[in-house]
Amino acid sequence: MAITKGDIIKLSFTGKLDNGSVFDTTDADVAKENNIYDEKRTYEPMTIVVGSNSLVEGFEEDLMGKKKGYKGTVAVPPEKGYGFRSLELIETVSVKKFDKKPEPGVWIESEGRIGVVESVSGGRVKVDYNEPLAGKTLTYEYKIEDVLEDKGEKTDAIVHGYIGPEAKYEVDGDNITIDVPKGYFLSEEWTLGKVLIARFLTSFAGYKTVTYKETFTEEDLIEKSE
Repeated sequence: MAITKGDIIKLSFTGKLDNGSVFDTTDADVAKENNIYDEKRTYEPMTIVVGSNSLVEGFEEDLMGKKKGYKGTVAVPPEKGYGFRSLELIETVSVKKFDKKPEPGVWIESEGRIGVVESVSGGRVKVDYNEPLAGKTLTYEYKIEDVLEDKGEKTDAIVHGYIGPEAKYEVDGDNITIDVPKGYFLSEEWTLGKVLIARFLTSFAGYKTVTYKETFTEEDLIEKSE
């Protein structure tokens, strides 16, 4: 069956730049070989709800019409990837804005934005807030490992793929209750993430209600208030 918007798939891929450098991959060995391995990340086929903007536009478009087991390569231009670089997102600010003098190449966060220091000169710091992959053509080598059709498989893929392998849940007919892993409430991303996950479970796995169980300990609340 050809893939269409809303299908839930398992996807393996490696993303490269024009110079051959790898910027992302689902393969641990490839990550290690290219010095981008992250011990906090789980390397395995990624769960994707096709059409949910989980991937860059050009990559998702190339998945349409393909079938389970398909292997291919797609080159994604900037306008279908992370867009073009903008000079408006490169700012020069006083070094006094920082607690300690930043060094070129260092990532910094300022006013809720993340950027990289381009240069430091005469008490002025030039910071580039562009997405690092903006303006670049991205090449993805990928394989569609599976197209999920069973409700149970879809449920497991969404919960574990978007929350984490440690997440537990119970299903009662068309209702699902998810035990939220400890400490998730501390993440601002979780506030938006749980709405997205609920939307996936209702729209693509057929549930009528999604309930989250979050447990707070005294220790958790002390950490949050500090």
